[in-house]
Amino acid sequence: MNKFFSFIRTIIYKRHLYIAIAILAIMFGLSFFTMKNDSAIMDEVAHIPAGYSYLKYGDYRLNPEHPPLLKDISAAPLLLMNLKFPDDIPAWTDEVNGQWEVGWNFLYHYGNNADQILLFSRLPILILAVILGFSIYWFCLKRFGPTVSLLALALFAFSPNILAHNHFVTTDLGIAAATFFAIWAFINWADNPTNKKNFVIAVIFFAIAQVTKFSAIMLVPFFIGMTVIKLISVYKNKTIKKDIFRYGLGLMGIFTLGLVLVWLFYIPHTINMTADMQDKFIKGSLATGYFDLYGGILTSANNFEPLKPLVQYMLGLLMVIDRVQSGNITYFLGEATDQSFPLYFPVSFILKTPLPMIIMIIASLIAGVLAYIKKTPLRLWNNFREYSKGHFIELTFILFIAFYSYLSINGNLNLGIRHLFPMMPFVFILVAKEVFAIYHKIKNQKFRLIFATTLIFLMTWYIAIAIAQFPKYVPYIDALYGGSANAYKYLSDSNVDWGQDAKRLAEYVSSKPDIGDKIAVDYFGGADPRYYFCKRAYDASGELIRNTSGYDCSDSKFLPWHVDEGRPPTKYIAVSETFLMSDIYFQKNKPRAFDYKWLLEKQPVAKVGVSIYIYEVN
Repeated sequence: MNKFFSFIRTIIYKRHLYIAIAILAIMFGLSFFTMKNDSAIMDEVAHIPAGYSYLKYGDYRLNPEHPPLLKDISAAPLLLMNLKFPDDIPAWTDEVNGQWEVGWNFLYHYGNNADQILLFSRLPILILAVILGFSIYWFCLKRFGPTVSLLALALFAFSPNILAHNHFVTTDLGIAAATFFAIWAFINWADNPTNKKNFVIAVIFFAIAQVTKFSAIMLVPFFIGMTVIKLISVYKNKTIKKDIFRYGLGLMGIFTLGLVLVWLFYIPHTINMTADMQDKFIKGSLATGYFDLYGGILTSANNFEPLKPLVQYMLGLLMVIDRVQSGNITYFLGEATDQSFPLYFPVSFILKTPLPMIIMIIASLIAGVLAYIKKTPLRLWNNFREYSKGHFIELTFILFIAFYSYLSINGNLNLGIRHLFPMMPFVFILVAKEVFAIYHKIKNQKFRLIFATTLIFLMTWYIAIAIAQFPKYVPYIDALYGGSANAYKYLSDSNVDWGQDAKRLAEYVSSKPDIGDKIAVDYFGGADPRYYFCKRAYDASGELIRNTSGYDCSDSKFLPWHVDEGRPPTKYIAVSETFLMSDIYFQKNKPRAFDYKWLLEKQPVAKVGVSIYIYEVN
């Protein structure tokens, strides 16, 4: 056994780069063949056409509540395609942020190939996931060695939640990457604040985070707090004033120059957006209270042309703050509300994290806390100062996880575990580092072998879960809680059903001749089911009808349906899990004439991709 582990260790130390590439290749393959058959999820309907319109028109009228960087990256390949954009419909020409109508027309009604658009706009996000994975490996390799680097990479690459969302055109994977790079750059600057290269890189990645997702504004108070901790760790009576000035000036420079880069980045995105149009969007996009407080300031600043890009940035930031405070309809553990559940994220994390990972997290937490206390149990503050001096990287990661967890739990927006992604790279790294720290602390050779064998078993189990779950990653729930088939009992929305299975539903129905003439479909998501079920319709002159009536469903099995219409006149009904659960439990607060309680009395005859339930009506 000793020879076997010695052989494994030799392979890791000599071939760690090739192993890392192999891990990333497997992640890429699993994700690519998943995304090929995933239909559009809700947010992609807004993000993809918005990014395309920024690059093509230099106009920011769509999806201002998210910064442009990821949408730009995703839309860039689309510029090489001959696509028709719905720039002649009221949702573009007249409405304030008509992103959904523009999106559905762009993807499904104007004769474009929706699946091709989705594939090529998702590829850049998947490539970014590969870059993030390699960066986690590289970061750990330079600081903690090849064993930690490969374990951290494997935890990232084979996480069912990362595999579920690492290819969708949303901000979730992107802000995880941007936050990781920004904190990495901040750590390098904090370690050597006089190094100009470190300072410039910190400025750039702070700005990149801000144009990735508005929640990155959290880095401002976090960097301030970590700078104070850094000053405590380097404290010397003779140089404290000089250190405070040096770190304070540098931090202000990062924030100020970062904002300048944000302003410069927004210029080409708003260059063709007139002040009058932007004033209209300010008034139409902000809630009444926010408009009363800030609308006058924004419209006044908007009259000064150089400030127009910053006005657009501030508008988006205010829209997100209002959205977070307003909440969203959420189903959680048999209840539904338009506010939030304090336990939503802790419980979601436990349910959707594979058990072997939970075991490693618990072991790491216990070992880390005991090691910290054991060092100087009666001098915790001095211990903290010494720890921050010698382990600033680890402390930064730990405090960011704690800070971000606090913000998530106390926020008013419960939309999915994907919102925890900014802290996940740091979780993977800390767990990997602590696991091997435990291993090296074990002096007894027999116990070392047992620990190594257990670790190999846990990682084999972890990887097996990821492969076995393919391609149904979005609804993943650990088998301890009933697995994905029982996800509906606990969660909804992007934790289970984000609309990813519309294409699979059409394929399932076409393969089942016993379905009957029609199947009622109540679908939640970003796809238009008619695109997959029906033929395209043309007018008398042979021109494609480019609107919602541009489909001929007479020969298809598709019958659009909604809960408000009661029981359908068909043999079968297909209902998205989000509608099924949220509609039932939200009735407690907003009762309607009809609901889907009668369906819960039945067993579904099939589940398409876990997210769409098919029931026999009669």
